[in-house]
Amino acid sequence: MAALTPDEVSLIKTMLALKPELSKQDILSYFTRPGRHINHARIGEIENRTLHPAVPPAPLQAALAYMATRAALPYPDASQFISVTVSPAPSLGAVALLDVSWWPVGQGLFMTGRLAGVRGGQFNWVYDCGSTSGAAERDVAIGTYKRQLDAQTIDLVTLSHFDSDHINGIVELIKGLRVRTLLLPYIPLWQRLLIAIGQGVTEADALFGFYLDPAGYLASSGGDFGEIVFVPSAGPDDVVPPAEEGFDPDLPIEGGKPEYGDPPPESDADPILSGTSNIQVRFLRPSGRILISTLWELVPYNDASMQPLATTKFVSRASRVSRFLLNNPVRRKAALATLKRVYQRTFGAGPGPANLISLFLYSGPIGSRVRFDTVAATAAFDRQWGQANLGQLATGDGYLDTPARLHALQRFYSTSRLQRAGLFQVMHHGARDNWHAGLGAIFKPAASVFSSDPDYTHGHPHAEVLRDFWPWHPIQVDKSSGFELVALLRIA
Repeated sequence: MAALTPDEVSLIKTMLALKPELSKQDILSYFTRPGRHINHARIGEIENRTLHPAVPPAPLQAALAYMATRAALPYPDASQFISVTVSPAPSLGAVALLDVSWWPVGQGLFMTGRLAGVRGGQFNWVYDCGSTSGAAERDVAIGTYKRQLDAQTIDLVTLSHFDSDHINGIVELIKGLRVRTLLLPYIPLWQRLLIAIGQGVTEADALFGFYLDPAGYLASSGGDFGEIVFVPSAGPDDVVPPAEEGFDPDLPIEGGKPEYGDPPPESDADPILSGTSNIQVRFLRPSGRILISTLWELVPYNDASMQPLATTKFVSRASRVSRFLLNNPVRRKAALATLKRVYQRTFGAGPGPANLISLFLYSGPIGSRVRFDTVAATAAFDRQWGQANLGQLATGDGYLDTPARLHALQRFYSTSRLQRAGLFQVMHHGARDNWHAGLGAIFKPAASVFSSDPDYTHGHPHAEVLRDFWPWHPIQVDKSSGFELVALLRIA
């Protein structure tokens, strides 16, 4: 009986961890052939780590690609799949491979995605990168992700907002890499400074420069940026138009250029436009998207209703104080104290100004012809509600706490997009203040991802939020458990 090779053992270890689970007989079918019989005992020994305990599991995308190829070819060579660079088999009629991961970083968020074309080309994106309870786990995740990149380029990095648990890994992530586009919600200078105050950031902290001028700060942090694109707040009449169908399966994956627009009036005299950085700074047009060929789209949403309900008088005074702070570095401490007093006189005393802005990001297929084919994941999910519902909706710390905010989101994205957003990151780690009852049944996600540390101070997710999403495959992403899903895309 021919022995299993180490590469085959590596693939089997990953296949044993797949959700939904494969039976041992299913796994055997991928490796048996005439003249070679492998029994259940061998698979059990691999599962129990009594056979080949030192062989590491294969990357999930490698196991999926092997399984897909085995359906078309009698006896593929396992060694050809043990690589960080895996594309779907053209013989199966697939056009691209999708790989999305929520990394185990504790109380924070680090999500990555990759779309790789059969005919070549790929698009890599990241949504948030930070943690307040798992610094060591965050750094391990960043290091692993960077090693997996087969090109030293991330096409899109999106930071949902400026809270530490969403951004404190960004400098380590971008170090030594090329980032084509950094996407940020546009927040006027006075509001960014209020957020810094709320985060406990002082004028003496190195991170203070990020709030003053994100472009300049990141330019000096070791990253290589092509551009920084700010997303203005969505207006009440802004609706994302349908994208043009017609992806050509004989062409490689390409694109990823944002749809640019004009700066909003409130950006006048903002250091993001007049800073010393040589990075190109632009704004997304209202309802703008990032299109990847005509196969896939990424669409950000900056909820205007979360802006402070500030009077013209308050904005005028806060802006004057912010400009004074900008032009008088030696008096920044006093200016910050003045700005906080101005805020509290208007909005009341409390723990400090809160960051209510959080950029949502929808990622999904274009048109009605794209289908998700062979799928593997590291936790159970359900896509029966819709065969095309493995797009993603990343919400950061966003608010869907009222029907009005939910309806605004639905109007902006359209029902068809949200029906496809079956991989749903539950807002603010599952906090009750960001949610209202019944959201689970409205979104009907294939998987509900809670990226949090239940043992951390806040105790996220809150029980009532978890109960609401309980029928919709909740997945806890914490310090030890992540979630990865890989799928093949076809054109029907």
